[in-house]
Amino acid sequence: MSAELTVGLLGAGRIAGVHAHAYRAVPGVRLAAVADPVAGKAERIAVEHGAEAVPDLDALLALGADVVDICTPPHQHAGPAIAALKAGRHVICEKPLARTLDDARRVVAAAAAAPGLLMVGHVSRFEPDHRSARDRVAAGEIGAVRQLTHSTTSALPGWSEAGWLTDPERSGGPLLDQAVHGFDYARWVIGSPAVRVHCMAAAGAAGPATYTLTTVRYENGAIAHVECGWAHPAARGFRLAAQIVGTEGRLSWSYDHLLGGVLYPREGDPQWWDVLSDRGFELELRTFADAVRAGGPSPVPAAEAAESLRTALAALESAATGRTVDLTTWETAWEA
Repeated sequence: MSAELTVGLLGAGRIAGVHAHAYRAVPGVRLAAVADPVAGKAERIAVEHGAEAVPDLDALLALGADVVDICTPPHQHAGPAIAALKAGRHVICEKPLARTLDDARRVVAAAAAAPGLLMVGHVSRFEPDHRSARDRVAAGEIGAVRQLTHSTTSALPGWSEAGWLTDPERSGGPLLDQAVHGFDYARWVIGSPAVRVHCMAAAGAAGPATYTLTTVRYENGAIAHVECGWAHPAARGFRLAAQIVGTEGRLSWSYDHLLGGVLYPREGDPQWWDVLSDRGFELELRTFADAVRAGGPSPVPAAEAAESLRTALAALESAATGRTVDLTTWETAWEA
């Protein structure tokens, strides 16, 4: 591997654009290519960032990029991740790790056997407020964590290609696309496995779980409340609120808007001015590049991302059945 790391983006949707912009701030990393089967999408990002536009993963691999950055819909994560790992590449895969537990198991096994590094894009771990709060918890400033609350709410997203994000079969809906951030962050901060999950949900335009409220119990006795909804007025914007309550204190923070703005041209697609890349994404991608150069470990390993996915899928089942899911007996076989 050369001193410069080259990256091939697979997918050219909104999150790919955020990643492409963030790579500009990562020293020694160059976006070399962008792949997307939809005509024109890869070209738009590639031209902006001085990269080559190619049609698919095979073309990315043929170019010899050191890193494959997977920014496709969740049901298209596992196959490309496994193929890229088997080809000896490093992989960063957007969250969730996969759409199903079976696919997640396959990716975990592939990552364990591959020479390359796999990191899953749970960006909340790298956002300055979230990361600072976790560091203070780890330093013992609020004592033992007893409760964590994480709430993200917005209008129904309308930017996904052919509406995949609002198709629960492909995206998993808000629980897998958005609430999985809260599940991952809670597990990271609390430092104990989830053992029980109960979710209440209300139906809406994104399916039977458009608005959700999930309670998670952890092995050490802590609890988390994860709220997520795509049922709010568009004018309200994106809102996040979080708090961590410990035996010796309480941390809390919130922000209302992550979207800096949007330009709607007379022709062509909207151009998003997304300040997310100025927050956690730059640190996320820089941390991954540093880990690749150091030979590991992965900043967000596949096994940890699989655990967050499992909690989100358990919440989906709880929402559908009305019953609490006991994670100590539900889908526990993680054989390689």
